[in-house]
Amino acid sequence: MKPLLPVAVALALAIANTAMAAQPVDAPPPADQTMSANERAGLPDLKAINRPAAEVSSKVEINQPREPSFYEKSPNGTEITEYRDKGKPVEINVHSNLGTRYQMTAPLDTSPTAPTNGHTSNRLPSVSLSY
Repeated sequence: MKPLLPVAVALALAIANTAMAAQPVDAPPPADQTMSANERAGLPDLKAINRPAAEVSSKVEINQPREPSFYEKSPNGTEITEYRDKGKPVEINVHSNLGTRYQMTAPLDTSPTAPTNGHTSNRLPSVSLSY
């Protein structure tokens, strides 16, 4: 009987293998093309977790023409133009029909201060005469 024992074990293993092969095996789910490498590895999808990149909401135009905040041309030909640009001191230009030009100088200190009644203005016009 001893020689039949290994044959019986081999026969039992062969029958078990053929029985296992005959049973339908659950096929692995087809690899979805939309799954990321992290999802296929069993990790969460980082693209779905992370927020999307920021989008540009405004554009800055560098060579934009300046628009005057005040413009007046008197009957004698004098033109007064005032520019109030954001973050800059007010700029005033006066051109007369005689060729005289006035430009208000910018203050040395543009930080906000409380007004004082006895303090004189530090903004003086510069005069340019052309003959």
